[in-house]
Amino acid sequence: MSKSGQAMPLEVRHVRDALKREFDPLISLADYEKRQPLERENAFNSRALSARAARMLTDCTSEEAAESVIDGRDDFGIDAVAFSASAPELWLIQAKWSDKGKAGFDTSAAHKLVHGLKKLDNRDFDQFNERFRRLADRVRSVLDVPTCKVVLVIAVMGEGHLSTETEAILVEAAEEFGGYTRSIEHRVLNQTDFHRAVREDLTPEPITLTATMTQGWHSRETPFQAYSGLVAADELAQWYADNGERLYDRNVRRSLGLTGVNQTLVESLIRDPQGFWYRHNGITVQCDKIEPHFFAKQKPSEPVKLVLENASVVNGAQTVSSAHRAFQQNEEAVGEAYVTVRIISVSGAPEGFAGEITEATNTQNHMERSDFIAIKPVQSLIREDFRLSLDKDYVFKRGEIEPSPAFGCSVREAATALACAHPDPALAVRVKGSADALWEDGPGGIYTRLFGRRPSAYQIWRSVLLMRRVRESLHEVRSTLTGRAGSIADSGALLVAHMVAQQVGSEGIDEPDSGWESSLEDVPARVGATLAQLIPLVNHLFGGGSYITSTFASEERSRKLVAAVLQALSDGTDAGDLAAYQQRDDSKPPRRPNTVTLLIDHDSIPAGTRLMYHPSATEEQAIGDWLNADPRRAYATWVNDRRKPLLWEADGNRYSPSGLVTHIWQQAEWREAWSAVQGPKQWGVLGEDGTLVDLAEQLWQRLLTESLPEEEQFESLQ
Repeated sequence: MSKSGQAMPLEVRHVRDALKREFDPLISLADYEKRQPLERENAFNSRALSARAARMLTDCTSEEAAESVIDGRDDFGIDAVAFSASAPELWLIQAKWSDKGKAGFDTSAAHKLVHGLKKLDNRDFDQFNERFRRLADRVRSVLDVPTCKVVLVIAVMGEGHLSTETEAILVEAAEEFGGYTRSIEHRVLNQTDFHRAVREDLTPEPITLTATMTQGWHSRETPFQAYSGLVAADELAQWYADNGERLYDRNVRRSLGLTGVNQTLVESLIRDPQGFWYRHNGITVQCDKIEPHFFAKQKPSEPVKLVLENASVVNGAQTVSSAHRAFQQNEEAVGEAYVTVRIISVSGAPEGFAGEITEATNTQNHMERSDFIAIKPVQSLIREDFRLSLDKDYVFKRGEIEPSPAFGCSVREAATALACAHPDPALAVRVKGSADALWEDGPGGIYTRLFGRRPSAYQIWRSVLLMRRVRESLHEVRSTLTGRAGSIADSGALLVAHMVAQQVGSEGIDEPDSGWESSLEDVPARVGATLAQLIPLVNHLFGGGSYITSTFASEERSRKLVAAVLQALSDGTDAGDLAAYQQRDDSKPPRRPNTVTLLIDHDSIPAGTRLMYHPSATEEQAIGDWLNADPRRAYATWVNDRRKPLLWEADGNRYSPSGLVTHIWQQAEWREAWSAVQGPKQWGVLGEDGTLVDLAEQLWQRLLTESLPEEEQFESLQ
């Protein structure tokens, strides 16, 4: 919240947070040590704004920009003094900060800035403060040049419109100071300029690619420039070597790692490179400009080298990545393979044309509905908001490495959390039935209801934190429950998350300084109280013989349950505690089968699912650097094979979970490694909570419950 009590505009908050990250350790506030926190914060924001203006105008470093700040007593209306690197130019900056984005620059501020200019023109340097005197020699050297240029910079966190009277003061100063060869002008940097600058800091440098097409290529100039022809696979491999996953920034997804399809591509490139073209559909590249360079004659019968500006592979990410993998194994073979490459310049194309090409061409690997949300602008804006507001990562393309829980989340986790937090419990029910329901677009679709009006980074992140805390609490409680009660906890997990979210409420969830996170402390107690009401209400409303799975798959029944539970909690109805539903059977349960065998026998993990290695703290310290040196080392693909179900992305070979952990320790040369290895406890499905052991245990408990006679399943509820 701003000091006025009104919410800070999103653009202002983005700029404020970016200034803090960049200049917090660099800007001096020694003269504000005894001031109130709010005064110190405003002073920092204003000084950092002037430093950011210096960096924008002169392209200096953050450290140099901070050194340019002279704001304080005896600054004579000048907050920062910056210098051009290659010309006698002096930038005199006055900054105005506003939490509400309404800072202005009036006649009084203009007079102060002009007064400071006159002090400099008179060389009254000794009247300025100590910060300025460190810059005095450089100021003098610029002003002594007959052709010098001085720019009065108004840097405001607002619209930046100057009144006619203010403009007149600045114009008059220019006429008085300017001479035959020296000049003065003024320039305004407003809120939009600063927000654009911090956004550009997140934008990677555009990629330039070269594509050499052999004879037989085709081109067209209308309605849009395009080329199609054969390009050697080793040239594609070099694209990936030089640019990595950035190649696919406009694609619907990243490369998917070592899937079965991609492993086949690698093997095909190595074993039969000359036949590769016959078995492959080709790739598509979008760019802003195509510049052809001919080796001889300008005709299709001669080779041509194409320079592609701001290029991106929009279809064929798996092919390019596979070419790179194959090239690392056999350079000579890959050099003999060719791929059909279609290159399209989207310069001058109508809005939406580039996205249509991306969506239409992605058919090489199996496409999931979630892949196509990657080309929707709202997801890029959310990622930008995450970086600017939270300094966290938000990934929304399949194949992107998901951040660790402390540093961000994926769009799937975000959408699930938002669905649980939505006032309508039907969204949680649909997601429980199929995760693909998250991507339903159009009127009434879950994706449209969640993202049609873009949620802020704070709302998404806090919803994710809440859902994670509910899951943790449910996991702890579930381990103590048995029979029908345990089944209700399993099937109703997302609905419990929904009900806890309704109890916590959304007040302040969008406000950075609201202290909303304190509500997470009450989540374990809320989960317990919610389950204590939910378990008996299922029987009360739908009968003790009702099917648990179908009950929680029904939107109508789930709405009745949610209404009844929330009403009971609001009324303070005593439902007892969960002790009545906890395990009391002292007889030994049947022994659980081997983790891998159990998971494969019940098709618990689809073939091709990506798994992630979860090292312990000791392992992280011992081999963390080795793992981070190649991200593929921490990932494997699930194969339905009882003996060796893990296909390691780093080398393409199959291992057992424990065998792969041992192999990783050996490759990392961890000499103090333990003799005992528990591989299934160290691998988990990417993007999901828990390990293979956890998945197997949940499956086993469900199987035990289903095998009990009906009267025993209900015993704890009688």
